[in-house]
This record gives sequence, structure tokens and C-alpha cells, in this order.
Amino acid sequence: MWFRTLIICALLGAGRFTVLAGVVESRADAEDLVMTPGGLIPKSNVHAVPEGARIHHTPTQVQIIGADGSILHTAPIKGDAKKINIPPTAPITSPRSLQSGYIAFSYWQNTAASQITSFKTVWSVPSTPASWDGQLLYWFNGLVPDSFDAILQPVLQYGVSPAGGGAYYSVASWFVVGSNAYHSSLTTVSVGQQLTGVMTLNSVTSTYNWNSIFTGISASSFSISTSEVLDWAYEALEIYTTSFASDLPAGHTSMTGINIATGSTHPSSIGWTAISDSTDSVFMSITSTSSTNGAVKITYP
Repeated sequence: MWFRTLIICALLGAGRFTVLAGVVESRADAEDLVMTPGGLIPKSNVHAVPEGARIHHTPTQVQIIGADGSILHTAPIKGDAKKINIPPTAPITSPRSLQSGYIAFSYWQNTAASQITSFKTVWSVPSTPASWDGQLLYWFNGLVPDSFDAILQPVLQYGVSPAGGGAYYSVASWFVVGSNAYHSSLTTVSVGQQLTGVMTLNSVTSTYNWNSIFTGISASSFSISTSEVLDWAYEALEIYTTSFASDLPAGHTSMTGINIATGSTHPSSIGWTAISDSTDSVFMSITSTSSTNGAVKITYP
């Protein structure tokens, strides 16, 4: 699953999104694909970032740079690097009956002269799903560049992801770029625990230098430098291997306290576009377009 720009959607004002696809680089055909918050990635391309290390992303490569400045990992970026997908619908992947991928999400593009400098969202860990069938659920706020080849995101998960986990909730920060994915350490969290996912532009040098973290959870801190401007904001629920409505939490999840700064100020409002999975009765709704205390709601079947 990757983000590819859909020109038709852009023309229709639906955002520059694409349909989820299981297609990845041809070399991945013989590899196991794993389910990251940025789509399906070859298992060998998922990397844990050591504490104190950071990610450096340029147009030609991605590196993990250690706290001492040493280069721990390098992955080239091809000219035809895959894009990351956040679609309005997704193909059914056996053995699922519910749609897969990003099934309820909202998005907004910053078109102001001043770029996004911070993005905060507050939500509580949902109730435990009634059924455990090996499902993998992701909730996050995220930032994406106009190229749609990457996403930075503080992520809540339920289930087993490439970062670890189980039949419980946990959090980590992720950066998915092209066909590689990078994550911080995973930290277990409890039902009802309040989470605050924050992405902050700390400085601009020859690159844009970001940090992603869940406030108060130091192991989730994750720093990247990138040559791209992150100008698309998302709030999303993403699901995999989810066969029944009982594999999802009950009720709803309110993602509140949404605060998006552009430069040293805030937009007058955030014009979110909401995408839902009405077939499976999973809905995204906008409850406030405030740029300092906005809110969206994910409602489960």
C-alpha cells in the first residue's frame, strides 16, 4: 500500500490520494510483506531506530545516523520510489471481510506561504475489541509531503506490527518513506490513557528537522531531517486482517485538541475533508475546524 497521486481526485477537490494497492517493488514479490502504518513494506525494509539516533532523508537516500554521528544504515531512494496511499476505499484482502488500509480519515493541505511548524492531537486509548483475531489497528495524526512519498506519524496500535506488540495497545513514532519504514521503540499503554501525539519542526537548515513524540512517553521520541516540506495533515484509522466488526473497539474515538501551527501563527480554520467507510459503518466526522482546538471523531460499527 503506497501513496500515489490521483490526479482525478485532485481535480475533484478530494485531495491527492490514491487507491490502496498491494503492489510494491518487484524485488519484494519474493519477500514477506508486513503491515506498517504507511502500508505494505518488505519485512527486510523495516528498521528500528536506536535511542538517540535520527533519520536523515534526502532525494537520493535515507540514513539512520547514530547519536555519535556514525552512519548505521543507508537505503537508496530510486527515481520511481513508491508513493504512500491514503484512499477513500481499499481492496479486500483475504481473509478479511472489512475493507483494509485507511478506512476512516480526514486530511487538509496547507497552502499558506508559512509551512506547518507543529501538529498536535489528543485522544484516549479506545476500549479493547471484543474479539481477538490477529487484527492490526493503527490510529495516528500524520504529516506528508506534496510528493506523497513519505509520512511522519506518532502511532497508536492494537495488535502485532513490525515493531512488536500483541493483543494490547502500544505506541511508537514512525517514518515511512518509499519502500522503507523506520520506527522508535514500542511502549505499552492502557485503555483510557490519554495520548498526545505531537510533531514539531525544531529547526530549518539545509533540511527540515522534525521530532515526533507522544508527550510523556520518551521512548516514542523520534527525530528526522528531510529535504521535503510536510504540508498535508491527516487524522486516520488504518486496519489490517480485520474480519469482523467485533475486531474493532466499540463506540467512538474522539481526536481532540487538534493544534496546527503555520510559522508562528495558526490558520483561521482547518478545512478538513472527511473520508468514511460507509459499507462497514466506520465513519470519520469533523466536529471542530479550529486550528488551535479542533476535533474529529471516528465512529465504529
